[in-house]
Amino acid sequence: MQLLESVRTSLEEVKGHPLRSFFTLIGVILGTLAIVVVMSVLDGVGRAVWSGMEDLGMDGVLVLSQRKPTDAMERAKAHLSHGLRLEDQKYFEGSSLITSIGPVGETRAVVTAGRVTRRIDVYGITPAFVQIKNRKTSSGRFFGESDVESKKPVCVLGFKMKEQLFGGDDAIGQQVSVGGRRLTVIGVGTKFNMQFVNDDDMRKETGGVYIPFSVYQDMFGRANAISYMLAKADDPEKSIDAEDEAAGIVAHAHNNIHDVRVENVGKEILKERGNIVRILRNWRIVFFSIAGISLLIGGVGIFSVLKISISERLFEIGLRKSIGAGDGEIFMQFLIEAVTLSVVGAAIGCAAGIAVVKVISGFFPAGLPVSLFGLSVASGFAISMGLLAGLYPSITASRLQPVEALRS
Repeated sequence: MQLLESVRTSLEEVKGHPLRSFFTLIGVILGTLAIVVVMSVLDGVGRAVWSGMEDLGMDGVLVLSQRKPTDAMERAKAHLSHGLRLEDQKYFEGSSLITSIGPVGETRAVVTAGRVTRRIDVYGITPAFVQIKNRKTSSGRFFGESDVESKKPVCVLGFKMKEQLFGGDDAIGQQVSVGGRRLTVIGVGTKFNMQFVNDDDMRKETGGVYIPFSVYQDMFGRANAISYMLAKADDPEKSIDAEDEAAGIVAHAHNNIHDVRVENVGKEILKERGNIVRILRNWRIVFFSIAGISLLIGGVGIFSVLKISISERLFEIGLRKSIGAGDGEIFMQFLIEAVTLSVVGAAIGCAAGIAVVKVISGFFPAGLPVSLFGLSVASGFAISMGLLAGLYPSITASRLQPVEALRS
């Protein structure tokens, strides 16, 4: 009953002095609002960045590409190596660090569907490409090993390419002409999250077309069909070891002629992930500091209004102590009032923060969910600040002598 009465008294104080209460709580309100909004935005940005990095499909990926030997002795023996070939894949079969490898052909060609004609990027791939880069379709399917082996005249359109050729119509089963070859569309790629990870390769893929590598060879020639090979490390954290192993395997396969470059793209992705984590952490520290200052100001406001409230209610304190109220009861009454004020401010601030997040979520393609962690941190911080701000005034009120209080 004492707890409920103390809460009721503090709410009456808020209601009886609305302007004073507003200026008292404005710091708590702004501080909790800032924490909720900032945490929600940073969490949303973080999720969008990680989603974009996942769409990039480069975790633990190695790129093997042709290059000219730099050593004079190797240049003299260059005829002993036939360059990057499909046969190189078999040398990776016993690898424990590399799980997949496959050739990729990449060129530019004209695609036509109905009256629409575009010059686009064409990718000749195998199912290994789909596995390595974790590519999926929004409709239909990617081609399998049987499609590649039988040289089936099929293709998968990038998400943007499908919109340019067919608009809102269903593209599955439609015929397109790629480089003069009639192909049947069996799938459409997904829309990549490029809001915060705007990569050239992602942009080219979403506006390009995938065809079986065997069909690509027939269309653009077998001799120079391989633009590069993609390999996937079994564990992205061990991509450096996989890079060293891949370089050794290729050198052995090419009679120690170093005419293939092994680029560890996954290592760069890991480095970028670390940079992003540091940036997000630094932004959290900055905004938490700003919000903390607002909450500190709110705590000072609660402290001040509680001191004013005690000076206005000295007679009440003296009367209660004279009829038997102990120091602990007076202490708890005013401490509960301080905490109640901070709870009211935190509730208003959290509600306002949720409203702001809902408004700005429209600027995020995947939406912006309210951070539950931000709500809990903001509420906990605000209530703790109210508790600390109310300690000294509550102790002061509890130590007043009845006679002195009544005389005042």
